Amino acid sequence: MLRRSTAILFLTLCVIFLGLLSPVSAAVIPATDDLQALGQTFQELRKIKGHFDGGEYNTDVDGFGGKKHEVMQQLHAALGEVGIQSTNILSVMGPSDEIPAEILKELKRGEPQVTPPTNFRYLLYKWRGYHDYLWFRINLRTMTIQKSEWHFAYE
Repeated sequence: MLRRSTAILFLTLCVIFLGLLSPVSAAVIPATDDLQALGQTFQELRKIKGHFDGGEYNTDVDGFGGKKHEVMQQLHAALGEVGIQSTNILSVMGPSDEIPAEILKELKRGEPQVTPPTNFRYLLYKWRGYHDYLWFRINLRTMTIQKSEWHFAYE
């Protein structure tokens, strides 16, 4: 009887332990469906003109911690790691916003000097116009992310 009770206790603890691990694992590695949903939300929010794009102030798209900011932070956390394929970013976030010459010049200034020389492409996604944005540096040889960061104007 003791062995049976011990076995039941052991199985119960295993079920509880594994049950607690599942949500943690799911939160660390977003499911493809979750990324697609975040991407859809981002696509909808980027269509809304906020204050920094010539529209009225809108908390959802202009506010720190607003919906657009939060979604972009989650997308950056999931897609901004070195080595991720650029096609993953494009399929989830859509095409890059246009990059003005002065911003492209600033981004290129930070390019690493590598041997052999490597060409880079940039993807830029506006949060609050060109005031605050998320950018990705793509290695054209491997078509993977070499670096990604937020640019904040801190104004």
